[in-house]
Amino acid sequence: MLVNAAKIYSTLGNPNSLIPLGVKDASSCLGMTAGSYVTGKEEGFDRFIDEFGTEFLWLGGIPAFKWLFDKTVFKSYGLDSKIDPRNLKDKEVFEKIKEFAPTVEIKKGLEKAGKNSKLFKNLAATKFVVSTTLAAISYVTLTRLKQKYTENKIKKNLIKEYRQKKANENKNKLNKESVSNPSFKGMGKFVEDFAFSPVKNMYLMDGFITTERLTDSRSSQEFIGYAIKEGSCLFFLYFAGKKIQKLIEKHAKNKYNKSITLDSRIIEDQYLKKSFEDGSIIKSIDEFNKANTSKVNLYEFLHKNPDNQIVKFAKQSDLVKLLKGTDKIDTRNYIDLKEVEGLKEQVSELYTQYKSATEKGESSDSFFKGLRKLKRSSIRSNIGACILALGVITPGIMLIKRLTDKSGKEFQTKKEIKEELIKEGIIS
Repeated sequence: MLVNAAKIYSTLGNPNSLIPLGVKDASSCLGMTAGSYVTGKEEGFDRFIDEFGTEFLWLGGIPAFKWLFDKTVFKSYGLDSKIDPRNLKDKEVFEKIKEFAPTVEIKKGLEKAGKNSKLFKNLAATKFVVSTTLAAISYVTLTRLKQKYTENKIKKNLIKEYRQKKANENKNKLNKESVSNPSFKGMGKFVEDFAFSPVKNMYLMDGFITTERLTDSRSSQEFIGYAIKEGSCLFFLYFAGKKIQKLIEKHAKNKYNKSITLDSRIIEDQYLKKSFEDGSIIKSIDEFNKANTSKVNLYEFLHKNPDNQIVKFAKQSDLVKLLKGTDKIDTRNYIDLKEVEGLKEQVSELYTQYKSATEKGESSDSFFKGLRKLKRSSIRSNIGACILALGVITPGIMLIKRLTDKSGKEFQTKKEIKEELIKEGIIS
């Protein structure tokens, strides 16, 4: 099945997707592993296990343990784990959530969650804590096994090299005696944000991984390396990416009078262009504004007006999620009404820019072609800058430091194991 460019950019530009984070981190893993192989095979393989094993647990650990918790604990209580506990916060809105449930089964699940709200909220909080803790423990276990494996491998290699060296010396000694000319060779709101955002879940995991790596470093050499690497990763994965995106968006608005803050999935779809061209977007914005007098009214509006363009865009960008295989809103998911309102403001701003451009003679095709081009460029620049920093510059800095280190470029763990084996008289 072919994947078109729009789909690729929509995925990479989705702020709630783990894929952009995975792409950036994978570049770091490759760069770090390649740099470590330059200084030695054992260190290279140690880094390979550390980087890619950690990425696997980083991206899949928390989701996997949450899934397991849902299938065991939630199921044992007969509660629907897909219901977002934030839906229980506002009683008036929750009544509407039950009223507009897409199926009888989901409605029963919502009613049961409402009747057992304290239990449901506690289970949701426990799931977050347990899944994060188990993922962290998995990482610690991986680190311990990796370190033990590397140390055993180094010991075996050093002993093997020593024995081979002694065998060659004995062989050469025999050759010297028989040959006259020998030759020799030489990881309230704050908790909610972290508990229910897949991307923010990674903040906690990254924080733990960073702390564990620094405190469990086997040498000052490894500590300094991790400090450079982890500091760079945390900066470019969670801070710089957003800052770069905002700077690009500001540049696009100031220079081209085009707002590219909308989700890529909306910008890439021809429906946005059509709604601007026929003016139907104005009616949709007015309808939305009239309904936005209270949370209850706005929530009800989202359900009763599926043809409203703002509602369609909210669904398209996953602010409002649908029941799989249907066009009905899955009321188990939480809808952040402030984010939906923010989406309307973004659409309104873009439409004002569109009217200004077309009144000055720019064609609709040209406006939207430029809009998509700017959005795609912003995504490429953001991803590209982070890949360059994490996959090339940071590993390069670490490699240069190692090669110019006065204590030598040798893997410190290998050096210490070698000294220990000499002290024990196993090698000399």
